[in-house]
Amino acid sequence: MRSTLGSRTLVALFFPIICLGALAAIAAQNEEKAPYDPTKAKDAGVGMPTPYDKFIALDQVLTKTKVKWDDTFRKVAVDVDPDSFTDKDVAVPMILGVRIADGVMAIKANNAELLNKCATDIEKLAKKMGVAEADLGRARAVRAAANKGQWLKVFMELGFLQQDIMKKIDQPEHATRGTLLIVCGWMQGARYTSTVVSENYSPETSNLLREPMLAKALKEKVESLPANLQSSPLVAKLRDVLPQIEKILTIPLDGTISKENVGELNRLATEVVKAAMGATT
Repeated sequence: MRSTLGSRTLVALFFPIICLGALAAIAAQNEEKAPYDPTKAKDAGVGMPTPYDKFIALDQVLTKTKVKWDDTFRKVAVDVDPDSFTDKDVAVPMILGVRIADGVMAIKANNAELLNKCATDIEKLAKKMGVAEADLGRARAVRAAANKGQWLKVFMELGFLQQDIMKKIDQPEHATRGTLLIVCGWMQGARYTSTVVSENYSPETSNLLREPMLAKALKEKVESLPANLQSSPLVAKLRDVLPQIEKILTIPLDGTISKENVGELNRLATEVVKAAMGATT
């Protein structure tokens, strides 16, 4: 079942945000700000991965070439059996992050069938990490709304589900799992965005991949994982790949990523996802 969000719905949804942004801009005019200094930037924490902002940006740039998001999903999304993963400290959170990114992509594609599978996998993987059944009610709400074609509600419910999962694994004793989930969710999102950029390459689309501070933060979080996890082949793969990705994404504000480097970003992210998928019993 498919439907799309109407323009009036989108305006109603984003109008309060636009107004707040305008008020903030007016207030900022009355304050003298120092020039941006990247050396003084601080890591305020990395939240749950969602490539949706990139999807929206690509739609805005590629107005003449309509992106076939359903086709993109089928090219990139993974097909996993959650029951085959038992390493709840490394492999399970990595695959969970990947499937959450797949769920976001399924929403963008407005494909209820694909989203149902994602939601079911997310629920099973989260349970393996100790998230209680009572905290996963949103997964059923996501599936129900998708089957009715209520995509605005689907988007909101998946966001709430992500928050519920993160609250449970964002405790100090589970912090490493949260890090791996976030990093691999971002990797899968990068596979989607780099696929679309590569197929519709231009300097403007390539610049949408620019994320130097985030790439650096992800690299540092993996480097800070405890010693008992550093010996994991999957963590070793992340340590190898993330510095290369950081180099690709570190360009000037108005800079360009070459088409070759867009392909390399996709290759590196794919290496990580395939390694995680191979960590079955």
